[in-house]
Amino acid sequence: MELKDCKFYHGGEGLNFAVFSDSACHTKFLESIQLPLAQTSVEVYGIEPGVKSQWVVVRQVVEKQDSVKLYLRLRGSFFEEDHQDLSGELRTEIEQKFPRLISSFLRSWPK
Repeated sequence: MELKDCKFYHGGEGLNFAVFSDSACHTKFLESIQLPLAQTSVEVYGIEPGVKSQWVVVRQVVEKQDSVKLYLRLRGSFFEEDHQDLSGELRTEIEQKFPRLISSFLRSWPK
């Protein structure tokens, strides 16, 4: 899937995301969805990578369940990449940039 087509949600501690990249990214507010049975809303965001970005990692939390998605630049667009195909060089670069934030997720990624 292409990053520009993805939506990311924030609704307190149980529903949020964090963005990591090799260059500054912009999170763009898209809309707010009012939940029908709750007194709260969920905010919807898109991510716009920086012009110099080559990769973007998005960590999502949904009710205490974490997931990580990797997007790589290919011909000017960012596409989701299976972390099983992550090169050792790129894995090392991500670990060096964000050792504490995502190292627990990278441990499961092959070297």
